[in-house]
Amino acid sequence: MAQHATQVFSASLEQEAWDLYEVGSTEELVQLTKNHPDSYFLQHLGYLATYELTGKVVPPTPKGISPLSPIVEAILNFQLGKQREAAAGIALYFKNPSNPICFSLLQIGIKVFFSVESYSEAKYILDTYKSKTKDTSFVKEEVTCLYYLKRYEEAIKLFREHIKSLNDPEIHKLVGLSLLFLDKHKEASLIFENLPGKLNLPSFEDKKKSYQSIYSQIQKLEEQQGSLTQRELEDMGFAYLFHGDYEKAEKLFSSLSQKLKSKLCTA
Repeated sequence: MAQHATQVFSASLEQEAWDLYEVGSTEELVQLTKNHPDSYFLQHLGYLATYELTGKVVPPTPKGISPLSPIVEAILNFQLGKQREAAAGIALYFKNPSNPICFSLLQIGIKVFFSVESYSEAKYILDTYKSKTKDTSFVKEEVTCLYYLKRYEEAIKLFREHIKSLNDPEIHKLVGLSLLFLDKHKEASLIFENLPGKLNLPSFEDKKKSYQSIYSQIQKLEEQQGSLTQRELEDMGFAYLFHGDYEKAEKLFSSLSQKLKSKLCTA
């Protein structure tokens, strides 16, 4: 499968190891790597398998250079709290079209990119993975990316195509906000009224009552808006929404989205 700067190992051996990793036979793969300590590719793959098994790795990373080197270093950096460095390593790996990709590596990549709110990079690796596998396991993550990239129409379309498998309330909230940003206020309200996972869904009036205490202090909150937390600002937005003040709700939620966008641009 791979040729390295200092060594060449049997392609069939590396393919066997990759196949084990791809199907989740991590324990068997770890044993295989122990039998071939001189193969950089296998040692790096074994490092990834250890992360799969235990959720952590022990420094330093295995010696040598292989196609897996960027992602191996990324995992260690991520564990050490160096998220930016980890994201750079993940991006380097996925931008090489000859590097192998599988479900587990995509999970790692998304986890790292989401940790630094790099949704454009996350969307890129999702598209790369889908083009090679046709797997739709990551629809939830793709909707999330589209929302934070302000591609609201696409987020709504994808949500509607896979609505039966998307029961996460957070995804429904993002779709509701997407509708709000597109001036589809009634559709947004319907989404917020019917978030999944609730046995007794509150009516619009119930929602209005639940945000009444916040709305009654809305003028005071508007004066303090610059010092409010994101959660408090979101509550303000929902108070506006369920009291029919759609314009202010949209403006506030749009402001929150712009703050996130600014973070991404300066990352």
